[in-house]
Amino acid sequence: MRCFIAIELPDEVRGRLVRVQERLAGLGRAVRWTKAAQAHLTVKFLGEVPDDRIALVCEAARRIAGRHPPFELTVQGLGCFPPRGPVRVLWAGVEPLPPALIDCRRECEQTFVEMGYEREHRPFAPHLTLGRVTDLRASTPIREALRAAEPFSAGTFTVHELIVFESVLAPSGPRHTPLARAALRT
Repeated sequence: MRCFIAIELPDEVRGRLVRVQERLAGLGRAVRWTKAAQAHLTVKFLGEVPDDRIALVCEAARRIAGRHPPFELTVQGLGCFPPRGPVRVLWAGVEPLPPALIDCRRECEQTFVEMGYEREHRPFAPHLTLGRVTDLRASTPIREALRAAEPFSAGTFTVHELIVFESVLAPSGPRHTPLARAALRT
C-alpha cells in the first residue's frame, strides 16, 4: 500500500480552499485542481508499505502522536513550487510554522527512517496542494493570479490527531483512505 502520515483539515478550512480555487479558476486547463475532500497536510510520506507492516506503521504513528500535545495550525498565504522557473504546484501555506508541528515531523522522520523508510531530503515545507500545473507555459499568469488572490487565510484550527492514510492513484486523481487515527496527547 502507498501510505503517508498527515493532518486532516476541518470542513471550514476546506471550504475556504475551495473558494480560493474558484478565484483562481480563470487559469483554465493549465491547472488540475485538488479535490477539497482530499486536502491534507502531509507530515511524512512513507511510499509503499507491505501489507504485513501496516499494523507496525499505525502503532508507530500512535506512539509518536501520544508524545505530542495538540497544537494550533493557521492556513494562510499562497505560493507555488518551485519558487522560480516553470510552476508545477500551487499551494496554500502554513504560517507561522508551529514549533509543535516541527517537533512532531522530526520525530516522524526519525522513527520511520529507523523502520526502513526513505529519509526526506528536501526541507520540510508544510503546505496544502491546491492544484498541479498541466501547462508549464502558464507559469507567468499563474504567479500573477496567486499574487492577485493575496492576502489569503483559511483560518486557524487545533490539530488533535495524526492520520495514517492509504493513497490509491487513479486517473480521476488520488483517493486517500484513513487506515488509523493517532490521537495527540491530551
